[in-house]
Amino acid sequence: SGRCTRKIYPPGYRAAAVQTLKVLEVLRERPDVAKDRAVVMGQSYGGATAIAVASLNPAGVQATINFAGGGGGNPETHPGKPCSPSGLKRLFAGYGKTARIPTLWVYTENDLFFGPTLPEEWFDAYRAEGGVGEYVRFPPYGSNGHLLFTRAPEVWRARLRSFLQSVGYEPL
Repeated sequence: SGRCTRKIYPPGYRAAAVQTLKVLEVLRERPDVAKDRAVVMGQSYGGATAIAVASLNPAGVQATINFAGGGGGNPETHPGKPCSPSGLKRLFAGYGKTARIPTLWVYTENDLFFGPTLPEEWFDAYRAEGGVGEYVRFPPYGSNGHLLFTRAPEVWRARLRSFLQSVGYEPL
């Protein structure tokens, strides 16, 4: 997607969203998968991909969930400062222009890929353009909150359950 100072994010996320929809299409051919109900969820690049999917408003997708989504972050070389954060803000604002399905954005205060404030700016840009969503920022988790999704489901499980209930899913 280009050099750090000139990242061109949209093509990569568009391709990932198209691939995600293809996976849904294939899954829906299975007899044990609902044909008309789905939630798309991803973490990091996958979280931003979930928002890209929301911008396409695919039939049968009731919601998308973004865990620590974004791109261009590197906690070793530039902690908390992703490449071209303004490009990410424009990306998410663009998604907000068309996305009309509910989204949940989950971040932490100590995400070493994206920092404590940029994700909320991206969410605000998304909402300002008409995107539907809720933003949750959890307190710091460990040494790098970017890992919250895989390492601490007990932290976010109740919030996710509440969101899923709000879009028509009942807990198991």
